[in-house]
Amino acid sequence: MGKTFGCYSCSYFLPVFLLFAICGVVQGRISLAQESANPVPGKIIHPEVQRIPAIELKDLLAKKADLVLIDVNPKDFFDSWHIRSAINIPYNSLDGGASRDRKLKKVPVGKLIVLYCLCEEGVDSSEEALLLRSLGHAWKNVKVLEGGLTKWDEKGYPMYKQKITE
Repeated sequence: MGKTFGCYSCSYFLPVFLLFAICGVVQGRISLAQESANPVPGKIIHPEVQRIPAIELKDLLAKKADLVLIDVNPKDFFDSWHIRSAINIPYNSLDGGASRDRKLKKVPVGKLIVLYCLCEEGVDSSEEALLLRSLGHAWKNVKVLEGGLTKWDEKGYPMYKQKITE
């Protein structure tokens, strides 16, 4: 059953607020390096991390390929909007990352791992990909969804969306 918000303006502005919150603007999570670079829409963050086109991921999921799909968005966002079969390992956790680190250590080494966040630049998913690399995962096995959840949704690819009633 969908969530109900008290007024029309809240249901209209909530997705916009979430977009900024998830991408780190509202929460102030942009690192000094990123802040000094002034990331612009479409700019690739951490270009050393491989990207996977949405169509390729869609095909792999349709074939039930053996991969780990990780949504790095906060849990409340994941609960209302995510790609089916994804597991949620939020990049920004309230415990300073301890639970995130524990979950990342359980991700099997040797499998294809695809991470995504909301924004097209892949800020949080790229950061989490770097964490996986530090845990011993090979670069060739760790990829970020090109265009993030935003582009996936724009293409109309299958996903879970909780309906928001007005």
